[in-house]
Amino acid sequence: MKMIRITTIALLAIAAGCARIHGTSNDDSVTATVAVPRAQALEIARTQLVHHGFTVTGAGSDVLVTSPKLVPNYLREVSTAKPSPQRWFLVVQGSDIRFFRGTHLRVSGYVLPPGAGQVSAVTNGTRLEQSAIPITEQNARLFREVQAASSWIITEANRKK
Repeated sequence: MKMIRITTIALLAIAAGCARIHGTSNDDSVTATVAVPRAQALEIARTQLVHHGFTVTGAGSDVLVTSPKLVPNYLREVSTAKPSPQRWFLVVQGSDIRFFRGTHLRVSGYVLPPGAGQVSAVTNGTRLEQSAIPITEQNARLFREVQAASSWIITEANRKK
């Protein structure tokens, strides 16, 4: 009886890991489990992002952040107002999986508020506090770019295992 329980738990854990291998879209990010160590997964992420035109910096041993880049006109939501030079960036987080080998990856995107990083964001010598806005499924065009970036990373990581 005890052996059946252990086998059942092991099979459920394996099935859960395989189900997430292609990435799951949440409301504001894409998550996936890959079978490579965290350092290798993040190096694969860095390589893929650089290959696709992003400038990548590290923000610790388990986070990569891209430099903000302009949102192209074809990714903007339709508007009659004059488009502002809006910028966006990606964040890739990697964490070790407990009790199993592999890495849990989370890819999310953010849009900088209008005027962020410009002189207009400073008033009376004080910088205005502004928070980046998460890219969610509500912004479908830009969220598809987040999904595409995660797909590049996940596909390459799964190929390396």
